[in-house]
Amino acid sequence: MAAEGGDPAVEIVPLGRERLGEVGAVFAASHGRYPTFAHVFPDPGQRARALRVFFTATVRDALAAGRVEAAVAGGRLLGVAVWLPPGAFPWSAGRQLRAAPAMLRVLAAAPRRFPAFARLGANAARLHPRDRHWNLETMGIVPDAQGRGVGTRLLAPGLDRADRDGLACYLTTARRENLHFYGRLGFQVEHDALHLAPDGPTSWGMRRLPRA
Repeated sequence: MAAEGGDPAVEIVPLGRERLGEVGAVFAASHGRYPTFAHVFPDPGQRARALRVFFTATVRDALAAGRVEAAVAGGRLLGVAVWLPPGAFPWSAGRQLRAAPAMLRVLAAAPRRFPAFARLGANAARLHPRDRHWNLETMGIVPDAQGRGVGTRLLAPGLDRADRDGLACYLTTARRENLHFYGRLGFQVEHDALHLAPDGPTSWGMRRLPRA
């Protein structure tokens, strides 16, 4: 099936475990210039290697503990949205233990920057709100698919799910330009000065209330 103009139509589907090997490249591309990760991993090569490993582990965890949607066109993976249900973030000790081999690979990719990466994770866990909500843990879209409405469609199943549950959604972002995008979807800034990365850029915490 093709969209108008001949491009393959974008489908939003649950991510299958068989595509887990592809998600690292999606996030390394989508988050390659993300302010927080650029600060934690200044070297672009180290950053790409670390992000591939870290986000693959993040998605693997969410396939078991949450929900993961994918944007696919012509068989190509364009984007991934990772949601965790109430109580699933921060990660439990058991989930952290299962992710330990991946974290060791992040350490191997950027040994001198790993302490800053570990503090980033600890701060994200410490500052995360404790009320019941669906947490948008992360979303990544390959650069050439950005600005085409893929992100809005990719988030729709998760937002609908939260509305059915009568629960708020929460996310953090370190990109100021994302505030407008998420604002159009009903998110409002709840915290405007989250210091997640040590001595790094400020992040915003955003919340979306459920809609009837």
